[in-house]
Amino acid sequence: MLLVQTTYPLEGYESFIQNILKTNYVSCVQSYRVSSIYFWENKWEEEWEMLISFKTRKKFFKQIKQEILKNHTYKTPQIIALKVKKVEKGYKKWHNKTLKALMKP
Repeated sequence: MLLVQTTYPLEGYESFIQNILKTNYVSCVQSYRVSSIYFWENKWEEEWEMLISFKTRKKFFKQIKQEILKNHTYKTPQIIALKVKKVEKGYKKWHNKTLKALMKP
């Protein structure tokens, strides 16, 4: 299992998520409101954003990355992939079954 994370502005994040869901490369999406403090264009910025986590497989990373880049409003969006090493057996089975079902025409 792979967890792909990005951040997105509070406004419009639902549509952004829907665009990624249409790819059928994710079994689940979670979003959290977070306070982000970061250095951008020679100054510190602080704002509220949505941290969005997409649960997928390693083989779908390139496609999800392309969708994020295509649909994101940021010039340089955060795109981080975390390999999940330990997953509860039942949840992993559900995840794999869901992705397989989504891939069917």
